[in-house]
Amino acid sequence: MTGLPKTFKLYLKSQGASPVTIKNYLSDFNHFWGWLILTLKSSLIPFDRENPTTIASQITPQIIVQYKSFLDGNKTPAKTINRRLSTLRKFGQFCLSQGWLATNPAKKVTNVTLVEPRTKEEQRKEKILAEFRKELEREKISPITAKNYLSDLRHFLGWIEAAA
Repeated sequence: MTGLPKTFKLYLKSQGASPVTIKNYLSDFNHFWGWLILTLKSSLIPFDRENPTTIASQITPQIIVQYKSFLDGNKTPAKTINRRLSTLRKFGQFCLSQGWLATNPAKKVTNVTLVEPRTKEEQRKEKILAEFRKELEREKISPITAKNYLSDLRHFLGWIEAAA
């Protein structure tokens, strides 16, 4: 890990975040980071990925809304989208603390609304997830691990649905 993700990790450590919290923030941040780099390259926007000031200047509320739309368009579960937005708010605080930004670009981007499953397919998917959650509890899987497994299963079920 180099550059901005590494610096963000050091910041999280300095803030007293637990190793699990750091791991989760970095997982979400790295997803955004990869998306951002591809987006900037495909838009032919010049940037230096090792210069945090130039990268931070590209992280605007508009780019975060674009990322949010990307996640939604790829059928990312609402809870995952909201968690990733929370990570970007934390990253915005980090950029503020470093003097790279004057305002937190993620602060005004709203979370997506969590809705109850409406279609029979959505209800079936939620039933599968609930049964899997119960099985993880019976197996005494840690809450963080269970959360990650459920997130992965949600993505997999969404992928299957999209491929059908």
